[in-house]
Amino acid sequence: MRELLQFARDVLLFKHEAYIEHATRDDVLKRGLTLLVLVTLVAGSLSLIVNLVNDLRLSSVEARRQEMEQALREFTRTLQTMQRYFDVPPGFERDVLRYVQPSMKIAFRIAELPTPLPKPVGAVLSNLGLFLSSPFNRISGWIGYVIWVLLIAKLLGGRATISQTLGATALYSLPHVLDILSPVNCLGGLLGLVATVWGIAIYVKALAVANEFSIVRSVVATVVPALIAAILVGLGLLTILVLSLVNL
Repeated sequence: MRELLQFARDVLLFKHEAYIEHATRDDVLKRGLTLLVLVTLVAGSLSLIVNLVNDLRLSSVEARRQEMEQALREFTRTLQTMQRYFDVPPGFERDVLRYVQPSMKIAFRIAELPTPLPKPVGAVLSNLGLFLSSPFNRISGWIGYVIWVLLIAKLLGGRATISQTLGATALYSLPHVLDILSPVNCLGGLLGLVATVWGIAIYVKALAVANEFSIVRSVVATVVPALIAAILVGLGLLTILVLSLVNL
C-alpha cells in the first residue's frame, strides 16, 4: 500500500519515470483498475455518510411531510417576492399551489404504504448499493471513451496495446480523490473542476507515454472522440429541429 501511495503521488506530480514504469509493467491494467476503484470509493465515502444521515433522519413520513411543508412555504414567499418585481399573471400563485399540494398528498400516501423491509434498512441498503456500484459506473464510461481514443492513437502511430492504454489512462482518476468534498457547498464544485482539469492532463501524459509519441498527438487522440461526439449530437439536434419545423 505504501508503494502504491508513493506511485500515486509521483503521478500527480507528473514525474515522467513513474509513468514509464507503470506503462511497461505486465500488470499495468490490474494496477490501473485497482487505483481507479480505490479512488472512486474514497471519493464517494463522505457523500455516502451524508446521504445516509439525511435518509435516516427523514425515514419517518411525518419528518418528510414537515420538510416539504417548510419548502412549500419558502416557495410561496419566493413567488410573492417575484410579484413585486415581475409581471406575474394574477392568480399565478394560486394555480401553482393547486397543482403542487395534491401531488404532495399523493406522494405521502405512497410513502405510507408498507414495504418489505423497514424504511431505515431500505435506506441503508439503497445508499450502500449506489456507493458500491459507483466504480462500475466510472469504469463503463472510461472504457467506452478509451476504445475511441485507442483507435485515434493507432491512426497517429501509437504503439500501446489495449491493456497498456487502459492501465495508463486509468491514472486520470487519481485527482478525483478531491471529489470526497463534493457535498461541501462551493468548495466541492471548485475542487471538482480542479480534479477534472488535473485528470485530463494526467490522461494526456499517460497516453503519450504508453504510445511513445508526442504530447501533441496525445492531445489530438484525447480530444477528437469528444469533438466527433459533439458534432454527432449537434447534427442530431439540428435534424430534430428541422423535422419539427417541417411538421409545423
